[in-house]
Amino acid sequence: MEIILKPKNIIIIGGAGGIGFAIAQKLLDSGAHSIILASRDQKKLLSAKEKLSFSENQHVYCLSFDITKINSQTAFFEDAQKLIGEENQIDGLVISSGKNFDGSNWKGFNISEFDWDQIMNTNLKGVFFLMRNFANKLHSKGIKGNICIISSVSAHRDLLSVYQISKLSVSRIVHAYGKYLAERGIILNCIEPGPVYTDMMQWLEKYTDGVRPGIPWPDSAIHRLVRPEEIAAMVFILMSNLSEMLSGSCILAGGGTKSIFP
Repeated sequence: MEIILKPKNIIIIGGAGGIGFAIAQKLLDSGAHSIILASRDQKKLLSAKEKLSFSENQHVYCLSFDITKINSQTAFFEDAQKLIGEENQIDGLVISSGKNFDGSNWKGFNISEFDWDQIMNTNLKGVFFLMRNFANKLHSKGIKGNICIISSVSAHRDLLSVYQISKLSVSRIVHAYGKYLAERGIILNCIEPGPVYTDMMQWLEKYTDGVRPGIPWPDSAIHRLVRPEEIAAMVFILMSNLSEMLSGSCILAGGGTKSIFP
């Protein structure tokens, strides 16, 4: 059985770097027609586009977007559609944006209301409404499509931090709504990566990912960090012709992460 990418015109939220950038490259390599990179920082988006490899028959666009601005989401989808043209309907969405929060040493327990809102508005509220609004957009036009959300292995840890709370909520939303959206031809899944060295996780720089040199990562069976391209490959699977049978799945991708509950 050949595994092929289903959606051809895909928005990637958080596509300017890290996991999102790796996903963009993998989907282009897998036959995507158009990729729309979106994040708050237009300069980073343009830099990411220059680094991507794609053919003359493929297109990459950059669109500034703040996931916390719920009222702007409909206009964002309209702007994205105008970029690629009405003849190429957008049928894929990857949400890879997020904000981290250090909840150690009682920081999570004594979090300020401002910090709580910052994390939840980005990681949960913004994600839910973007997923919901995109799914409704597809359904209203009779378009089948795929949505893949990047959650975290933190969804399986003790909820000591607002970050962990937000990721658990996202994973459970995907698990629940994935089963119902599939009846509309909209496939919703997510991945829960273990620690990945990105700009958001600079403190991980000293640990190896199996390719980059460093000391062993102590919290997984493979004793290394996860690489962005490994998560990108799993996103491809969750947006391929295999994705229907995985509807509502949250794939744990931590290399045998140890400090999680069953």
